[in-house]
This record gives sequence, C-alpha cells and structure tokens, in this order.
Amino acid sequence: MLKTQLLRIESMTNTGLKSPVKKWTDKNLIDPKFKFGFKTPMEMVCPKAEVINPEAEKTANGTNTPSKRWSTEYWLRELIEEWDFRFEDFISISFHNPNQDVVDQYLDNKHIRNVILDFFYKSNRPKNKIRLWFFVERESMFFRQGKNQNLEVIKTGDLHIHILMERIDLDWWLNTKNRKITLQKRNLSDFYRGNFPSKKELMRETLINHLQKNIWRCPKSNQGVDIRDFGEIKKRVHYVNKSLSSVEFDKWEHIDFSNSDLPCCPVKRPLTHIHSK
Repeated sequence: MLKTQLLRIESMTNTGLKSPVKKWTDKNLIDPKFKFGFKTPMEMVCPKAEVINPEAEKTANGTNTPSKRWSTEYWLRELIEEWDFRFEDFISISFHNPNQDVVDQYLDNKHIRNVILDFFYKSNRPKNKIRLWFFVERESMFFRQGKNQNLEVIKTGDLHIHILMERIDLDWWLNTKNRKITLQKRNLSDFYRGNFPSKKELMRETLINHLQKNIWRCPKSNQGVDIRDFGEIKKRVHYVNKSLSSVEFDKWEHIDFSNSDLPCCPVKRPLTHIHSK
C-alpha cells in the first residue's frame, strides 16, 4: 500500500504537476452539476447578445432573409404604439406640375401641413392638436436592378406625398365656429336627405375641397387627392416605406422629419444631444 502511494507521488513529480488538473470543455455544460443556472466566466462578464429580426421573411428555400426596410418599419410601428398615435386617415396627393427635388417638396409640405391644420383649427391650435406624418415618394422611377447593373441611376421622377393623419373629434369640429367649408351641391342635397354616408365622409369631402383651393399644385380632379381609412398599422407603414426597396432615395429622406410630428428625429434633436450618435 505504501509502495503504491510512493509510486504515484513520484509520477506526479516527474510530470511537473502538483495536482491533477481537469480541463474545461463543452462537455462540462452537459454535466448535471452545471444545470442549475451556472455560467462560464466569459458569460458572466460578457453575456452573448442575440439580434433577432422581427420582420424576417421565409424564402422559397426555407431560409430567413430580412426585408430591406424592416428596421425602419419596425421603428415607426414602435413609435406609434409607444406614443399612442391614433392615425385614422390616410391622405395621398398627386400634384399638378409636381416637384422633382425632394428639398423643394419638403418646403411645400410645410405649407400643406398648415393648410390642413388651419382647416381644423381656424383660430387657435391647441397643444393636443392632431398629429401628422409626411412621406415623399417618386413616380415613374427607373433604377438599376437585376441584370441592368450597368445602367445609371435616374432620380428625376415626379414626386407625390402620403400623409398619416389623426382624426379630430368630428362633433367638436362641426359645433365649433372655426371656418367656412365648401361642399358640392349634390352632396349637400344628399346630406339634407340623410343619404350622405357619415360625418367622416363630410369631413373628407370638405377637406379635399379645402386642399384643392389652397394648394396651387393640387389638381382639381378627383384623382388629385385621395383620403381613405388608415387600415392596419403594419400594412400602412409597409406601404409608405416602399421607396426603400429601390435606390429612389438615400436612407430615410422619404420621411419628412421636419414637418412630421415625430417625438425623435435628426432634425428636432435637442441641442444638448446634437453631436450624440
């Protein structure tokens, strides 16, 4: 017995080890001793972060591929939920003699925003006024894609806009002496007879007439301005960001930050954070 112990001590001395050492391997994670919430030293200092794309789409071969615009859409939907935006109306305006320069369209959007707000608040604009989001889109756009990678990018298409708008209290609006409204005689007759669809349609009809009167680029035809229900949030946000699927715009310039009621944006960043990332 003593001889056996002496042989073990001699063997350890010859190998230069003071005691047997157990190496850390991935098999240790399978050991029952490590199934009670224990973490490796690396996991304790630097936990592994997993970035999950909530908008991953299934392709034909079964793999997950992110949409080109998923991050922008996800961010806008988060803002709608977090800041309780109650968009009810979706406005599209196609212009007569339209702009082709995005910056010029931003300047027009400022005027359009004031025209809309003046329609609802003629005298005073309350602090809790309805909120608007403006999106700019280019029509008849030809761009480099597919097998035509050698073609030059053309950015001279005509611009039109989409507006997401919250809805005012229609009873308050009708009972407030805020402005004159214009209604076609045929619709006025239907309204008196009780055949006009609703107060919502009355508001939309008079708002369209107001826009056509006060925006010189706005055509007088019925196709110039379209107002419809906002619909499902995800689908509507997806629609107004479709420009990001091509090279029509650079990054986020299709969103008019300056004239939109966004709680956070590069244009309205506080001066104290102007240089922050």
